Amino acid sequence: MHVRCSRTDQAGDGGHIQVSRRSMLAGVTAAPLAPSPGFPDRSIEVCRRWLAIDAEQRRLQLEWGTLEGWLITHRSWYKLAPAEQAEIPEGTRLAEIDARLDVLEVEGNALLKAMRPKPAKSVEAVVANLSVAARLIFVEDHPQAHGLITRAARDLAALSSGGK
Repeated sequence: MHVRCSRTDQAGDGGHIQVSRRSMLAGVTAAPLAPSPGFPDRSIEVCRRWLAIDAEQRRLQLEWGTLEGWLITHRSWYKLAPAEQAEIPEGTRLAEIDARLDVLEVEGNALLKAMRPKPAKSVEAVVANLSVAARLIFVEDHPQAHGLITRAARDLAALSSGGK
């Protein structure tokens, strides 16, 4: 098999080089693994979306906890009937947060299911998957595992960018 080469014709072969079938097949099978600049890696986008959902959930949970504490202290929240709770503006916000958290949980679970069966196609995808895993493992419950996963993601990211 001959492949056209841009080098000058020093050997009198018209700028052709000989390529074995084995090396051609190796190149073809490796090609899908190479990142393609025009097509972003969907698995990375899925991980990024999941991380954004996780960040929003955590922010809303903190807001919910603060608001619930205020309602208990200042409005005797759990002594009120549901109709009375609905009339309090802060109670309405609590219901909005609950509804949004329900939506985020469904979307986050769907994204996790989409991540599982797909192997990573790049170091960036491995880093993205490890970042999700680090968020799924609570540092308070498993500090060693969380630390290892977080460090592995950080190390891979640094190695893939040339240690920058």
